[in-house]
Amino acid sequence: MNSISPQHASTRGFQAHLTPSQWRELIAAGSTATFPGHARLLDQGDRRPLVYAIEQGRVRVVYTEPDGHEVLVAIRGPGDLIGEYAQRDRGDHMASVWALENCVATVLHSDPFDRFLRKHRLDDVLQRYMLSKARQGAQRLWRIANLHAEQRLAQLFLEVVSADAARGNQFVPMSQQLIANSLGITRRSINERLSQWRKRGLVRTRPGLIEILDLPALARLASLR
Repeated sequence: MNSISPQHASTRGFQAHLTPSQWRELIAAGSTATFPGHARLLDQGDRRPLVYAIEQGRVRVVYTEPDGHEVLVAIRGPGDLIGEYAQRDRGDHMASVWALENCVATVLHSDPFDRFLRKHRLDDVLQRYMLSKARQGAQRLWRIANLHAEQRLAQLFLEVVSADAARGNQFVPMSQQLIANSLGITRRSINERLSQWRKRGLVRTRPGLIEILDLPALARLASLR
């Protein structure tokens, strides 16, 4: 039985459900791959049953609609798996995955991943992890429908920061245009809000990178009011 709680302070994602030795064993079962920022890890529609275990860096998961419009599905980071849905049902990958920054991941083929799950009786653990992702997706849809632009921007920044919280990383490696595309908000609106936040001491910005200076204040902006 696993002794690690899903809320273990120094880990997150699927890794938080494993013991340290199990995570090391999972990493050893695959091959290490490095991806520079903005590189694509997975293609939507790809049928290769590959699973990526993220070790370093954060990624964005993006669904592309038939008309070419992109929808941000999730932000993932160290400890997360990507590609496990297609590996489980042997279907197409449902979204593309892009590196937000330099990333290191272990690439696992289907058979070694299945053997690891069977050896440690982790099928139920994986299912709970996947269900938690589905709940996060439903919450994102609710935010899109109910929160105003400033709240959604704050929520996105919190999501990006929390994806690498174990390292205390308070940088958001996204351009204003990428942020605007991710939220379905105009770049002008993003620029105006970031300008206001800079004056209030919440953030510091430079091209392609935003540093969060006051995380509690950002969390208050993201909350319902």
